[in-house]
Amino acid sequence: MPARIGIDTGGTFTDVVRWQRDGVRVHKVPSTPRDPSRAVLAGLAAVRATADETVDVVHGTTVGLNAVLTGDLARTVFVTNAGCEDLIEIGRQERRDLYALAPSRAVPPVPRALRVGARCRRGPGGLVVEALRRAEVARVVAAVRRLRPAAIAVGLLHAPDDDDDEQALARALRRALPDVPVTASAELCPSSGEYERFTAAILNAAIAPVVGRYTARLAGGIGPGTLRLLRQNLGILPPAEAQRFPARALFSGPAGGVLATAQTLAAAGLPRGAAFDMGGTSADVCLVSDGAAVHDDGGIAGLPLPLPTVPVHTIGCGGGSIAYIDQGGALRVGPESAGADPGPACYGRSDVPTVTDAHVALGHLGAGTLLGGGFPIDVDAAVRAIERLGARIGLSAANAARGILAIADATMARAVLAITAERAVDPAHVPLVAYGGAGGLHAAGLVQQAGMPFALVPPLPGAFSALGLALAGDAAEAAAACRVQLDGHSLPHLLKQARKLAAAAVAQLGGRGRVQVTAHVRYAGQGAALRLRCGPRLAAEFAREHARRYGFALPQAIEVVRLTARAETPARRMPALAAASAAPGPNAGSRRPPVGGPAIPVVARADLRRPLRGPLVVEEPTATTLVPRGWKVALVGGALRLARS
Repeated sequence: MPARIGIDTGGTFTDVVRWQRDGVRVHKVPSTPRDPSRAVLAGLAAVRATADETVDVVHGTTVGLNAVLTGDLARTVFVTNAGCEDLIEIGRQERRDLYALAPSRAVPPVPRALRVGARCRRGPGGLVVEALRRAEVARVVAAVRRLRPAAIAVGLLHAPDDDDDEQALARALRRALPDVPVTASAELCPSSGEYERFTAAILNAAIAPVVGRYTARLAGGIGPGTLRLLRQNLGILPPAEAQRFPARALFSGPAGGVLATAQTLAAAGLPRGAAFDMGGTSADVCLVSDGAAVHDDGGIAGLPLPLPTVPVHTIGCGGGSIAYIDQGGALRVGPESAGADPGPACYGRSDVPTVTDAHVALGHLGAGTLLGGGFPIDVDAAVRAIERLGARIGLSAANAARGILAIADATMARAVLAITAERAVDPAHVPLVAYGGAGGLHAAGLVQQAGMPFALVPPLPGAFSALGLALAGDAAEAAAACRVQLDGHSLPHLLKQARKLAAAAVAQLGGRGRVQVTAHVRYAGQGAALRLRCGPRLAAEFAREHARRYGFALPQAIEVVRLTARAETPARRMPALAAASAAPGPNAGSRRPPVGGPAIPVVARADLRRPLRGPLVVEEPTATTLVPRGWKVALVGGALRLARS
């Protein structure tokens, strides 16, 4: 059986976890932003038993995500119905910022000159209004060829009802341009809402060459074994699906941490919690309730992306976030990050003050803290950077460092409240699961600011997302659009269609795994739908869930607009990690803050045998947990429980 290895590429470090039934092996290497594959292959080599060992690598990558955020997309041509070329620019009438005097809108990924109209039209239900002629297909192919595309997206009106025309165009384009990836919108996203569906198809096509080159380069360097990606709604993508639809793995890295958080909460007997992943560049938060919730109304860079995903909320605040003085003389933190290269001042390659440097100045991190001393940090360089920043606004180095951490905590607390209080979930009943290299350093601050009950810092927090990747099971999905008014007559036909989709999903996994079918249900005429388990009591379940979520239910027609079947094999269980998390480190004892103040006790996580009260820091190779004054820490079921004393 191939060795399962999870690899998560972050902005600062690339984390590698080798999973075994009796434990795990962890390795971290600095990320290589110019070519992320270099760090991935270096980390893989470090945990491989032999150079020719067969491996099963599950990778969480931000290559596609970064391509969208930076606009580094392939030259993409969009083919749609004649007269609808500007639909992706018109978008929806909603205004994201209602009171902005000069609102800005997201720029469509395809400029007007790269949009081609095809003379054909179908109406609701897929009925032909204007037939697609063979000569028109040839004309469209010729027009697209002249535009020299690196990728092509095809999106036609009402294609989810009948995609014959969309498929005819896609087939012709693939024959004419065999080296150019083509995305058909109804294949990727078989749902109503043409603006959202078209945009998703364009984004998928635009990142396909970038992600394809990256994964091909990685697969070629891995040697014996396979390279697979994680779905952004959890479960491993089959390689062929990942190649055709890379947008389904756009948020694969954060999804690994959500999967591991769900297992941590289940092991602790907690119905829900807030996953908080703070790395070097950003912080991700996600509400996990009775497993990992999934939604279909996501977006990126102001553009809609209606693909199933775990609802991760990301902000630009991490250990490498740069602290600076704005034009008004106020202290600010992020979103710009020093990243892995040059990194914070304490890395010895820059003089940029960051969140990590503030922790070093206050004694929370020592010269030999990172990776048990395997990644030495320059304490003096960090202090000098903080001193220079503080001098600009008349603050001592200690107060400047405390101000940086307070601003970072406030920024991240707003993100936590966005996934709890803003969704009518009382944060007082939602514990925080803090991980990532910097998660434990800010766990107490977030719990206090957001009004949460306590925090859990799981084992191997600095490689927790990679651990989730190593634990993931296989998953396959089959979806179909429909427009069925739910009643006693239509329900049997709907359930029959659900069984067919379930069989198709299971077949993708070779007949393995359990399967579940969900229905997208709404009141007739509504724009948004609820995702519910498809079953004989679907109407009653919809009324109950609608009342719970929105406070009311209506005696009017209910319709189902989409069915999705998901087959999955069980995820691997998290092994007992308490003893594997650390060995006593060289810093056990105490550490005096370089900027002055009382010494801070330092405890190795493996040595924590009884509850302790702060102030102190708990160290382990992948991360550090800060226990402030007035707080206590205890080891509960392998996780650190951090609460007010």
